[in-house]
Amino acid sequence: MLNLPVSAISIIRDAEIEEGVTGWLKSIFQAVNLPPENAEVVLVNDPSINAFVAGGQTIFVHTGLFTNATSIDDVMFVLSHETGHIVGGHITRGITAMERAKTTTLVSTILGGILAVAAGRPDAGIAVMIGSQGSAMGQFLTYRQTEESSADRTAVDVMKKLGYSMQGFTNIMKNLRRLERLNDESDASYLRTHPMTQNRMRDLDRFTSAASEVKKDQLFERIKAKLIGFMEKPADVLAHYKGNSFADKYARAIALYQKHELDKSFKLLDNLIKESPNDAYLYELKGQFSLEQGFIDQAIKNYEQANRLKPNNPLIEIALAQSYLEKKDKKMADKALPLLIQATLDEPDLALGWRLMATAYSYQGKDLLADYAMVEYEQASDKLSAAQKRAKKLLSKFDKESLYYQRLQDIIALKNEKD
Repeated sequence: MLNLPVSAISIIRDAEIEEGVTGWLKSIFQAVNLPPENAEVVLVNDPSINAFVAGGQTIFVHTGLFTNATSIDDVMFVLSHETGHIVGGHITRGITAMERAKTTTLVSTILGGILAVAAGRPDAGIAVMIGSQGSAMGQFLTYRQTEESSADRTAVDVMKKLGYSMQGFTNIMKNLRRLERLNDESDASYLRTHPMTQNRMRDLDRFTSAASEVKKDQLFERIKAKLIGFMEKPADVLAHYKGNSFADKYARAIALYQKHELDKSFKLLDNLIKESPNDAYLYELKGQFSLEQGFIDQAIKNYEQANRLKPNNPLIEIALAQSYLEKKDKKMADKALPLLIQATLDEPDLALGWRLMATAYSYQGKDLLADYAMVEYEQASDKLSAAQKRAKKLLSKFDKESLYYQRLQDIIALKNEKD
């Protein structure tokens, strides 16, 4: 599991979780006639219950959605709701509505609030919104509430089509109402971009009153256990996950590792591997723990097995390459480089892959290619000025017909939004 800061939010990359949640989202996309291959989920390291679409067809999901959810149905409703925003074109139309609002209120105050809303954190914008003219703000938020109702209707259709229970909506709303009671410091509920949860529950009452039983889903339980294992206090995890299910043992293995009880953690993982010898993500997790503790040979062995079971996964390829490079010799760099080339082709914005590639080229004595990889690393790390400075120095060292030369020119031509 990688925790990567991206702009103003912290992104978690985890091959297992991404595969599971993307699979759920693909089924939702198919249900609404969107191309399933376009389904993409980004996991945001935030304990609050939230998800949002910031443009395109990528859904950003807070870790708190999973850790607070009681069933897969809870998660499926939220993913279906956000898909409703994509189907309805709400992001593009919302920008138009914001432009209209600017004509009747102070640009600085309205913009501050709307940008917070666009980032999926409506409450963050409340303070700046309060100072704006109420009529324009009310018009915009009325529009937003219409969007939310439309997305709810899409979610209802998807849940019925895929056989999930609307009890998931009820569970989510109960959690949100509890949070509203704890955090509501004024009666200005119209300032929220989502309708108040009590209103949403009333509007959907005919679908929730006769809701079927929620589904039991092992993948959901596993993802929830993994996130809680990493993010909650080990003592709390061990107190909660006491049973003999896979999820219980998975969470305990992670919590024991977090407590630095390595022998117990590895023993529990080994037992899980015996039960599920073809589970790539068990080997990946043991590889991660081994690498972090400096057990390089053990990390290599486990990551290699994970890679055999789940080939062409960029995160596993990068982790395996990193374990090879920890041996600090040319022979292992030769094994790491093809993995890194493939991983960066599949995910060119994953900065770690480029940094490791620079290291691999250095071990091979290919300093020019190492410098080129560092340009890509800096560009992917949102350090465009540094990347462009390095690229200008390298440009004359490459043949003008080469792909390296063309790529360096492209990076030099990029506009730095921070300037």
